[in-house]
Amino acid sequence: MQRFRKILYVHEEGSDVATATLNLAVDLANRSGGQVDIISVVELPPIMFASSTAVLLQSRWQKKTEEQLEELARAVAPNGNLGTKVLNGKPHIQIVREVLRHDYDLVIKPIGPSGLIDRLLGRVDMRLLAHCPCPVWLSKGEAYGAFDHVLAAVDAAFEAYGGGKVDDEQAEDALNRQILELAFSLCADSNAELHLGHAWYPPFLSTYARARAHIPESEIEAYVSDVKREHANWLKRLMTKASKWVGADVFKSLKLHTHLRRGGPEQEIPKLISEVQADLVIMGTVARTGISGLVMGNTAEKILDRITCSVLAVKPPDFVSNVTLDD
Repeated sequence: MQRFRKILYVHEEGSDVATATLNLAVDLANRSGGQVDIISVVELPPIMFASSTAVLLQSRWQKKTEEQLEELARAVAPNGNLGTKVLNGKPHIQIVREVLRHDYDLVIKPIGPSGLIDRLLGRVDMRLLAHCPCPVWLSKGEAYGAFDHVLAAVDAAFEAYGGGKVDDEQAEDALNRQILELAFSLCADSNAELHLGHAWYPPFLSTYARARAHIPESEIEAYVSDVKREHANWLKRLMTKASKWVGADVFKSLKLHTHLRRGGPEQEIPKLISEVQADLVIMGTVARTGISGLVMGNTAEKILDRITCSVLAVKPPDFVSNVTLDD
């Protein structure tokens, strides 16, 4: 796998999979002759509470964090080739800025703790998925090469799922291509089974549910069949493109399963993850509406709140984060 050469590992203090996730990052980098840097962000107290005592405690906390990162780096890489850094500020903002400054091509961190507010993915996790311009891997601690089932969630740029195509098919292909190239590469390295999941639904049945009494059932069934056939044909065309993107030999070498599921992706993708017992889901986290920089639509957030495996989330090439170095 030659995709990730410069990796930023974000340390999650207290995580029981922190070391395993760092090992995963190091393994990914070693396979491509790349490098890993370790970062942790100490969040400053609100200015109204920035007393001399608070400043002293923050300074001690930062020093302790620096020592923890150095100890972790020595444990994972005794040869001392892992860089460590502790920054101050809002975690997701500092992490994204570090990506922008040093052109990292992957951010990887353990999945944050569950909570009433944060649900499965922690607050920092969700904000990284929304704002980080490079792929983000949220790990539950699996070792690289140990995946048995990988799910790639792909989507079509149908105009509101109403049959009309969004004009920017090239943008759609760019995101799906990233998802599929990563999925095929990871599965080839792991000898894992690859599942391609695509959810579809007939939108007008919901919109015009009250008017259905005036529409013959045969016409409704024909409409549903047409929508399903259109999505099935799109998935077949995507597979043809995937064969060219990853190479015919790699495409044919994998155990590949396609899943065309009727229903909203926010329900069907988590169900599919559970059914195939996916170790990792690879998906886009930007709404495919043709608007560059539109981040984290409601559908993606709902999916991410419900899944229980590791996540590798990617953005389209033209994504622009609203976090900048000039803020």
